[in-house]
Amino acid sequence: MSHDAPPAAVAPGQLWWEQVQAAYQAQDWPLLEGSLRRLLQLVEPQASLWDLLCHALLQQGHSQAAIEALQRALDLGSSHFWTPHKLGDARRGLQQPQAAVEAYELALQWGSDSPLTPRNLLEVLHLIDPQLALQRLMDFAAAAVAVDALPWDQPPPWLQGAMAAALRVQGSELAQWLCSHGCRQADVRGLLLRDAAYRLDIDRFGALLADPCDPREAALAERLRELSC
Repeated sequence: MSHDAPPAAVAPGQLWWEQVQAAYQAQDWPLLEGSLRRLLQLVEPQASLWDLLCHALLQQGHSQAAIEALQRALDLGSSHFWTPHKLGDARRGLQQPQAAVEAYELALQWGSDSPLTPRNLLEVLHLIDPQLALQRLMDFAAAAVAVDALPWDQPPPWLQGAMAAALRVQGSELAQWLCSHGCRQADVRGLLLRDAAYRLDIDRFGALLADPCDPREAALAERLRELSC
């Protein structure tokens, strides 16, 4: 997961700060956690340091400890969208889907411009009820642009997140909606093609291939025509 770079250097504790930076770059999460905890003993509390500690904890699967670190960050005035986003990740790790949804929605309210936020939100909603995820996807579309003119050439973060979520959930509801509204991403369309093939739904399979989006689909369409002769 991509997150903000560590905050600017702090003093005292410069040597510990340098170790924090090295651990972050090396993605050595236990070392990052230990270095940050030591640094936090030496410097004035900073929301950005507690937020970074949360990241180290999440990478190790320590969801409850991550929530405690995030609360410290919030108490110290953190207002960056990554803080509630990571709170959603932590709640998700603790199998608290409704609380995770609320946190991801807060991250969106705080201006998240990362596709990861809508992706994770849709995934959790789909886990609760696929129809909730579908409705939230439609809400994204309604709030952005005309649904019949979605910007597929340069998809905004919510649309990138929706396509990513469609590839990760169990079920084709999101993929079906996206493709019915013009999605040409081969991987998303492939979900529907595989579903139609598994169900031996030749009519649906052929309808999906009526306007192939890449050479692989064109080859499948040609093969289907040959089999139909």
